[in-house]
Amino acid sequence: MDRQIQELKTKGFSGKMKIKTERRCGCRGADGKQLGKRCPRLKRKDHGRWTYRIQVPEDLRPLVGRGEIRGSGYPTEEDARADAEKEVVKIRSGRQHVGQLTVGQYLNTWLAGKRRLRPTSRGGYESNIRLYLCPMLGELPLKGLRKSHIDQMIARLEVEGSAPVKGGNGAMRKSRSLAPKTILEIFATLRAALNDAVVERLIDWNPALGVEMPEQDEEEVEPWEPEEVGRFLDEAADDRLAALYELIAIHGVRRGEACGLVDTDVDAEASRLTICRQIVESQGRLGVWPPKTKSGKRPLDIDPMMLGSITARQLERDAERDAVGPAWNNGTLPNQRGELVQLTGLIFTRLDGRHLSPAYVTSHMQVIARRVGLCCQLVRPAKRGAKTLTVGKRYRAPEGVWTVYRDREPCGQVTVIGCTRRRGSGAVLHLAEALPIDLETGTELGEKLLSRKRLHDLRHGSASIQIAEGVDITLVSKRLGHASPCDHRPPVRAPAALGRKRGCSNHGERHPASCSAGGAPTRRPQRSIVMIRVCGTY
Repeated sequence: MDRQIQELKTKGFSGKMKIKTERRCGCRGADGKQLGKRCPRLKRKDHGRWTYRIQVPEDLRPLVGRGEIRGSGYPTEEDARADAEKEVVKIRSGRQHVGQLTVGQYLNTWLAGKRRLRPTSRGGYESNIRLYLCPMLGELPLKGLRKSHIDQMIARLEVEGSAPVKGGNGAMRKSRSLAPKTILEIFATLRAALNDAVVERLIDWNPALGVEMPEQDEEEVEPWEPEEVGRFLDEAADDRLAALYELIAIHGVRRGEACGLVDTDVDAEASRLTICRQIVESQGRLGVWPPKTKSGKRPLDIDPMMLGSITARQLERDAERDAVGPAWNNGTLPNQRGELVQLTGLIFTRLDGRHLSPAYVTSHMQVIARRVGLCCQLVRPAKRGAKTLTVGKRYRAPEGVWTVYRDREPCGQVTVIGCTRRRGSGAVLHLAEALPIDLETGTELGEKLLSRKRLHDLRHGSASIQIAEGVDITLVSKRLGHASPCDHRPPVRAPAALGRKRGCSNHGERHPASCSAGGAPTRRPQRSIVMIRVCGTY
């Protein structure tokens, strides 16, 4: 069908479309049937209405979609003929008649034709169309879609959420109300598709224009304070991915960009990285793509300590590769064109050499962040008045005064005077005084536990700290790889920033002795709050 239409557009139309007009009415005869043009009262000028018919030649029917086009209800023959001629012009200008085309059919065809979408964008569009737009608007004819239909959909999304649909396991997915931000994303997908429909001359105008969206309070990003970021990096210091989290927290690199770094991206002499690829995930599938925006492909000056961390990670990676032997392989991933690319020289990998999944980088960050300041977690509930607590693994010596946290919020204090080991990694803690409140399983003991944050908030925190230190927002935006400084408006904290606490005596450099004589890296230095250094100029 598409080939036929393209041929017609290229070669031109060979057939002629004839316009036939006539006057008809709705009067009925004795048999109850409409008389149409046979009504004797049509001789009167004030009786009946004019109609038109356009017979479509055989070779134009693949383009038009039907053999005849009709229109009715015109007061004069001139009005009927004028509208008929407009229809002929539309067909000759390349518009496909969409009387039979539904919104759902068009949306699926539209998405299939978007060849340059990034995987994450395609996944978002596909979900919006499958879960919301098709169930609510899919059966409507595209040409009959009106603003009122879209208004009703928005109202339903606010109250009911998605229509019940089958999930991957065959079970029905329950409907739930949606947040204003999610509704806006769904509407944006529909609006973009309808804009293209106007360009393709499928509809005259976009019915999404003027639709009122639910009010939404712009959520202020609240990243960790600089001191909290430093404590997180201290906790991550012994982890294989410590340098990766340092890149994100201090230099604002995206997680996919950090996963895609290779040896050739590091210029040790200039103390500079080149960001030119990222590993992305969409609908459970990984791929290696260029950065998110054109400005995302960028050089990035780094301080000597960051360079030292990356160098230490490269040496650690080399030791792991030697231990694995010939089986070491970074793996293959499809690029933006679907072509398989053999990955080599990745700096951050799994233990077997395979590339990292961005989702793992996020989940592992949560594991590290949860340990910061944590002593232990209750594995059994404890009643008010109890003098012992049954806990799981202890991350610190339990004797001492600890704050009790329920869902990361402090709710009291306990003093631990002794600890009796249980089977496995568990223990029973003995308290100096009886518990004043009931404690549930999962309650935590610790000191200054970190609030729950996203991995992306580390990137926001990097920008906030740089801006608070007086770095120009345009330079910060370029370092983050944003297309515009307006893409990032983080909350500005009091002047403070990141640096390192222990390690080499010279805080500006990593001493060569950071690696043992055999080349294996030793323990990474810890980080605390001193200063974030934005080296050089962009």
